Amino acid sequence: MKKAKLYEEFINEEIYLTYSEIVGYQFDKFLESYFKLNKDNKTVYDKKEDFTYGFRKGSKTAHWKYDHDNFELHHSEKEFHVLGLINFYKQASKGHPWSK
Repeated sequence: MKKAKLYEEFINEEIYLTYSEIVGYQFDKFLESYFKLNKDNKTVYDKKEDFTYGFRKGSKTAHWKYDHDNFELHHSEKEFHVLGLINFYKQASKGHPWSK
């Protein structure tokens, strides 16, 4: 039974292909832009793990997760689509995968 539980935890764990380091005001700006992409985008803070997750309202799959201890934003999108939201919202938002 322990093996089955471990398997369930593995398949429920989101796999992110890359991460970007962002701190302080950059993360705040990223969140502001993330919410502007789609009115149904939401975040959840996991106090135990000190992670913030971004996902579409009603979805169980997160677009990204932010590790507050290491200042790492884990995601699976192109760097321009993720980091562009911080300083270049108008260009990065066109056709953005998280806006759909």
